[in-house]
This record gives sequence, structure tokens and C-alpha cells, in this order.
Amino acid sequence: MTAQELHAKLQATKSFLNKEVVRNKVASENSVLNFREIGVRLDMIHEAERTGVRNLGERENRKLQRMLNEVERMMKAISVN
Repeated sequence: MTAQELHAKLQATKSFLNKEVVRNKVASENSVLNFREIGVRLDMIHEAERTGVRNLGERENRKLQRMLNEVERMMKAISVN
């Protein structure tokens, strides 16, 4: 995955997580993630942006991609419902 693709996925994931925060505040029973889970994922994204997507180590890159794939599955599950 190129740095541009990873950056695009980060932006989409960050947008989804911010929408989940709003959904959690408005009606917590409809939310997929709780505040702590959202916060952990957003912290990972912010750290990757701070470091720079191109400057991530192999371990951090794999960890970030795993989290992105996990959130993408949640996004698809929500859009189906």
C-alpha cells in the first residue's frame, strides 16, 4: 500500500470515527464503539499523522493497517444495516 492510499484510508477512518463520537453522544445504544475504543483508534491515527505516514516503521505500519481493516469492516457492517 502506498503512502497516498494509506493517507486516504486514514482520512476516511478518522471521519467515520468522528461520526461515531457524535452518534455515541446523541444515542449511545446505536453506536458500534464506545468512547474508549474510539479514542484509542483516533490516538493511533494522530500518532501516525504526527510521525508521518512515510516515516512509520514496519511494526507501526502493520498495526495501523490492521486497525484500518478492522474499522473498514465495521463501516461496511453499518452501511449494510
